[in-house]
Amino acid sequence: MKKLSLIAALIFSGLQVIAQVNLDYYLPDNVNYDKSVPTPESVLGFQVGEWLVSHDKVVEYMKAIEASSDRAVLIEYARSYENRPLFHLIFTSPENHKKLEQIKSEHLKLSDPGQSSQMNTSEMPVIVVLGYSIHGNESSGVNASLLIAYYLAAAQGPEIDKMLSNSVILVDPALNPDGITRFSTWVNMHKSQALSADPAGRGFNEVWPGGRTNHYWFDMNRDYILLTNPESRGRVTRLQEWNPNIVTDHHEMGGNYTFFFQPGIPSRNNPITPVKNYDLTHEIGAYHARALDDIGTLYFSEEVFDDYYIGKGSSYPDINSGVGILFEQAGIRGFERETPNGIFDFPYAIRNQFTVSLSTLKASQDLRKELLDYQVEFYSTAFKQADQDQIKAYIFGDENGLGRMYEFLRILENHKIEVFQLKNDYSSGKKKFKKEHSYIVPLKQKNYRLIKGLFETMTNFNDSSFYDVSTWTLPMSFNIPYSEVNGLKTLGSIQGDKVTSIDFPKGKITGSSDAYAWVFRYNEYYAPKAVNALLEKGVRLKVSTREFTYRDDQINESFGYGTILVPAGIQDIPTDKLYSLLKKISEDCGIEVYGLNTGLTPSGIDLGSGSFVTLNKPKVLMLVGDGVSSRDAGEIWHLFDTRYKIPITMIDVSRFNRLDLNSYNTIILPGGSYNSIGITGVDKLNSWIKNGGTLVAYKNATRWVSSKELTNTKFKKNVSLDPSRFIPFINRNKESDKQYISGAIFEVKMDLSHPLAFGFQRNTIPVFKTGTAAAELPEVPYSAPFRYTAKPLLSGYASPENIDMLKNSPFLTTHNSGRGRVINIMDNTNFRGVWYGTNKIFVNAVFFGHLINSPSRF
Repeated sequence: MKKLSLIAALIFSGLQVIAQVNLDYYLPDNVNYDKSVPTPESVLGFQVGEWLVSHDKVVEYMKAIEASSDRAVLIEYARSYENRPLFHLIFTSPENHKKLEQIKSEHLKLSDPGQSSQMNTSEMPVIVVLGYSIHGNESSGVNASLLIAYYLAAAQGPEIDKMLSNSVILVDPALNPDGITRFSTWVNMHKSQALSADPAGRGFNEVWPGGRTNHYWFDMNRDYILLTNPESRGRVTRLQEWNPNIVTDHHEMGGNYTFFFQPGIPSRNNPITPVKNYDLTHEIGAYHARALDDIGTLYFSEEVFDDYYIGKGSSYPDINSGVGILFEQAGIRGFERETPNGIFDFPYAIRNQFTVSLSTLKASQDLRKELLDYQVEFYSTAFKQADQDQIKAYIFGDENGLGRMYEFLRILENHKIEVFQLKNDYSSGKKKFKKEHSYIVPLKQKNYRLIKGLFETMTNFNDSSFYDVSTWTLPMSFNIPYSEVNGLKTLGSIQGDKVTSIDFPKGKITGSSDAYAWVFRYNEYYAPKAVNALLEKGVRLKVSTREFTYRDDQINESFGYGTILVPAGIQDIPTDKLYSLLKKISEDCGIEVYGLNTGLTPSGIDLGSGSFVTLNKPKVLMLVGDGVSSRDAGEIWHLFDTRYKIPITMIDVSRFNRLDLNSYNTIILPGGSYNSIGITGVDKLNSWIKNGGTLVAYKNATRWVSSKELTNTKFKKNVSLDPSRFIPFINRNKESDKQYISGAIFEVKMDLSHPLAFGFQRNTIPVFKTGTAAAELPEVPYSAPFRYTAKPLLSGYASPENIDMLKNSPFLTTHNSGRGRVINIMDNTNFRGVWYGTNKIFVNAVFFGHLINSPSRF
């Protein structure tokens, strides 16, 4: 009977008997804790490390801390795409909480050289942000945040009291709520009572797309300057609001490593970051070393990782007067894991993250005045460097892209960069900037270094290895013409009023409400959204493949390739309702619609011409799943869903062979491998194309379609190492890195008459490229309407050999097959959601792909 009772008890307790540790395992010795503050276990129902905490449980516990402690207040700063809250749990002394806004205001004075000299930094609190698990499947961080919250709320004694009096600590426990939820569910659902540490197990290997990314599969640790996602926009707003002195960024790396803390590789430091920043990082690193020594954890620094790209969680603070610190714990990705260093469990990884959180706070106390004084120095030297800089401002503008301008200005506003209107028209070489649609950013402002980082180009580098991209010139990503302004006299003559509000472009209808037809240009960024909205409502649309003009009492305009025509006489919608619909859509999309009273034009094609081609409602299928790049697929999904509101059906590639393709007129293959599509699937795809379908192959998917003879694209051989050179073994990675393009900006020329170029006004455009793939030109000249120029590199690193290989090679090719076509887009048009300038190339393949093999009308 006793034996049966014991078995029943074990069954009742279930999985909770596995790998339990006490709270004492994590917490520092010789510290008493306030018993009125709830422990994580008392709220969650399990000990930290026993399960992977889900985001809702994180929220529940942090709210419990706020309710029980006068040291903490919770402030939400954003919502994820899946409507999960992101927030800071702010810790400081009760006295400081009463004057938190005053502390923030006085702290921000350190960024103003006119006021910072009057501030007594020896009496000011240091601002620290502790940020956890921006990659959702790096879960030791978010679980450690539970411990740091408990410690800061409950620990007693003079040391913690002093820390809270001298600090404002913002705990950001879950930087990626959606990814954290996805991953915690995956790992917890695979937990066994008898744990297996074998990393080959299913629980250690997530299904596609994994939990690293957010809802749209973006890596949010690349989004701090790009601000594509609401999580990042809210976070950066708070970072600019507080201007913290230290920001930690808790990650995980491969399970076979140990523990990493910054500094990273010294040769890859970004030159716009002051040397003092790296000195402070070294000083703080000594605190981590001592703390990890005390618990016997192996660690390393300076061998890997870098902060060259300023858009990461550990680098964005560096150009905003703080010290960003990257931590990388060997990932357990489960509950126990075999490694070359032995079997390690999840609590071990959590303890390491918690330990360096405490060492960060210890360093912030000991170096408090030095950190605050560095902040003063950072901004005073920024103003001095601006005075010495030959460039005094950047001017930018594009009257044909007001939607892109609007989005660009929003990013600058988020980064607290001051922007001014243009007082007079201005010319710089061949670039002309009209005052109505141009702006100027003077360099002499507190965010001088950030402005340089966003606007400057660079093609010469001391180190050819990059952990991330080698360039990110933001105006180029928006395809916005911009120029340097040299000389204070010139700046003074053109700088107008400061921009205090950013308004979405005003759409309107010009001309008759009872028109023969309406037309609108396709040049605006949100014009595709307007096209789709009309098609969704059943409106019949046509697109011009030739130019024309129109004149009457109200309108005197020229219209180019890609102009959208809405003929009133062929619609099923009454004219008054159609007019109201067009008015609403024009306002929503920031476009101008013209009401024309006749189909007869003064020059060019008439409105009844066969050179106006009917548009079809997009029925888009995109393949996703194993072998497909989730980043490429996510960027496409995000573009269609959030910006253009185009429905897109995503189907796992493993189902393709069983799929009826007749419901779709466009199929998208994001970058990836499609080897799971067998001969039967390829034959089915080929038949679908020949029957009129448009296949869009993206990035390295272009190789797959070529290998299956869906196109005849030929690719150039990659640059290889010279076998006659004697290269030391230790330098093998550096040598291969020299021939890799980690991310650079190149110039592409285009045929503006081609349907895939509809909406563009200039025949060259900056594009973003990663990797070294380059194709041969096709035999049919007009099948390569987008080509790299003869001098393609605009910014970033590429070896001379790779630049030569790219010269005049195609960026995009088209291939007719029966009544259908394959469109090869060789490189990224949607990079990280910020490459607004090339988004339209991709969406044009969907709307206008069928025009490619239409016969010439006249």
